[in-house]
Amino acid sequence: MTGYTTDGAGFFLSCQEAGFFVKGKKVVILGSGGAGTAIFVQAALDGAEEIAIFTRSTSAFAERTRQVAGKLREQTGCKIAIYDYQDDVLRREIRDSQLLVNSTNIGMAPNEQECLIPDLSYFHPDLTVADIIYNPLKTRLVKMAEEAGCRAFGGRDMLLYQGAEAFRLWTGKEMPVERIREVCR
Repeated sequence: MTGYTTDGAGFFLSCQEAGFFVKGKKVVILGSGGAGTAIFVQAALDGAEEIAIFTRSTSAFAERTRQVAGKLREQTGCKIAIYDYQDDVLRREIRDSQLLVNSTNIGMAPNEQECLIPDLSYFHPDLTVADIIYNPLKTRLVKMAEEAGCRAFGGRDMLLYQGAEAFRLWTGKEMPVERIREVCR
């Protein structure tokens, strides 16, 4: 048996759509649940130089995150660090990263005002900010990043490209992405 997840592939196809390519870059990922894990695994496989993962040490995913990160370090040479949420550490890691990803449900409807980033001072102009949430289309995180002058996008294209990857896996054919995008807008 072979199992697949399309979260990581779908996410990085949405990044490419937005003009961001992960190879050789530093990525900060908020959350290490199912989607977060798929995203950090795909980032390492796609050639990210460094990944900083923020998760609660009490999370049910903490031990699995440490194990997966250890295997990825060995197999890819990617520098991967795991941190608890601490403002000073988060600020430091974002300062020299090129991509910040929220892979948690913080900011999802009906809690649109929630955000793991406290204020605009965490952002810098060379940072791309992505939120995997697609409801609302623009989360508070995305709005804050845009206000700070960052390239930012939400999770709708990730959802589209996850579907495209699943379609390809199931049928062996390419899904008509642009046609689907037109229908869903």
